[in-house]
Amino acid sequence: MIRGRILVIDGDEWLGRMLARVLQEKGFATDFRDDARSGFQRACDTLPDAIVCSIVLPDIDGFWVARRIRTEVGPVAKAPLVLVGDIADKDARIQGLQVGADVLLERPVSNEEIVAQVDALVSMARRFRSETPEAEQSTPSLAAAFRGDLSNFPLASVLMMLEMERRTGSLEVVSGAGKRAALMLSTGLFSSTELGGEPRPALEVLRDVLSWRTGRFAFRPRDVGSIPPPRGSIGALVLEAMRLEDERNNAAS
Repeated sequence: MIRGRILVIDGDEWLGRMLARVLQEKGFATDFRDDARSGFQRACDTLPDAIVCSIVLPDIDGFWVARRIRTEVGPVAKAPLVLVGDIADKDARIQGLQVGADVLLERPVSNEEIVAQVDALVSMARRFRSETPEAEQSTPSLAAAFRGDLSNFPLASVLMMLEMERRTGSLEVVSGAGKRAALMLSTGLFSSTELGGEPRPALEVLRDVLSWRTGRFAFRPRDVGSIPPPRGSIGALVLEAMRLEDERNNAAS
């Protein structure tokens, strides 16, 4: 049984086809393209369950592919996307999130790690859609609940997906050490945030929870009327929190 269709876009044909072969061995059907334009067109034509795209491509780059996919009209805009390449520079990481990547992986990275991220993304996307009548899926506040592990799915990607889907509900995050945070969302925007049971500004909470590498998260949908009015953009605050943490780490080093 095919676990999903994955599109691999990589300017290095050997690396790209090797990854496609490993994905096939794990039960995925795969397509491969070696440049940005044909990769984007293949994504629109086949509507893959996930896309793995190298940042370095011969004609344009992976950032262009991600931006085009996220701004395209239709279901391809929601395809989970992994960008792979040189993301050691904080500006590259920020750009990757700004154009809509769900996961950023720095090379060198093993195919096994890429496959694990793809598997987590495909499973997450299916949980978003599963067991929900079609009429309910069109209403973000009634979408299905889901949960996951921070070691397999970074919290920044979870938050960006919630913003893109314009979700309403509560996201509870528990670190591996047992520290807790609660983030209330209204139509894809922050409504209220707590850390350790105490109300805290969203930026302060994000600077803390985005550093948690182990732990778990759970999202539970709520009716829009039961949530306080939205106050802040998820994407903008996530990027600002990451920028501030990078500056603090650089100053400490």
